Amino acid sequence: MESFIASHDLGMIGVSYLVAVTGAFVSLYVADYIVDRRTGSLNFGWLALAAVVFGGCAIWAMHFIGMLAFRTDMAVTYDVTRTVASALFPIALAFAAFWTVFRWKGNRAAWLASGVLLGLGVAAMHYVGMGAMRMAAEMSHDPVPYWLSIAIAIVASTVALHIFVNWDGVKRQLSPLLMGVAVCGMHYTAMAGMRMVPVEQGPAAAQYFEGAWTSSFMGFGAGLVVFLTVMVGGALVVFRKAMDLEPEFVPG
Repeated sequence: MESFIASHDLGMIGVSYLVAVTGAFVSLYVADYIVDRRTGSLNFGWLALAAVVFGGCAIWAMHFIGMLAFRTDMAVTYDVTRTVASALFPIALAFAAFWTVFRWKGNRAAWLASGVLLGLGVAAMHYVGMGAMRMAAEMSHDPVPYWLSIAIAIVASTVALHIFVNWDGVKRQLSPLLMGVAVCGMHYTAMAGMRMVPVEQGPAAAQYFEGAWTSSFMGFGAGLVVFLTVMVGGALVVFRKAMDLEPEFVPG
């Protein structure tokens, strides 16, 4: 625990949790429109938006802001291909989880399957994102924190999805807080079990930046995702609510 605290900025850890909650909060309100109120059918546009907001902000942006909290003296960059893949995994699995839980709403098996999918999306993002790191060190993970981190993601995601879909009113607002626990709990448990062993001869300096992004660029990118999530997601939800308030035209 002491080594974890020494290697992390606690203020940035708090920021990363707020980012996860923000992404979950916006996706919560976008999800209000996944099921068409008149026909009961699924609206794939809103479903995709909820998945992008949650996977892109609550998971992906949280991870890289969380990495800014990690203190290391080594030069670190991020492989572009793997970093992009780390964003696609949580978005795709969040889409599958939301589709499953809304398609078979009230079905316990669908709810559990959705929780597993969403939890795996959180875990896949983390470990693929960690695999994108370029540095003069060999990374390994202790088995107990590794599996515990995945279990935390799955259990917390499953509970949060139940609240997300089945609860109403003020109680429903608890789900973004639990989603934040799922993402951050998974991330920092995994980080506590991560080990980096410096190697004597790392890649040449040029190899760090060829086809890679710097930590500063990733921090900027994560911040931009958060900004767009709040602006675009919020604007779309407000627009849709305004449309719902318009009176229907009745021919005379």
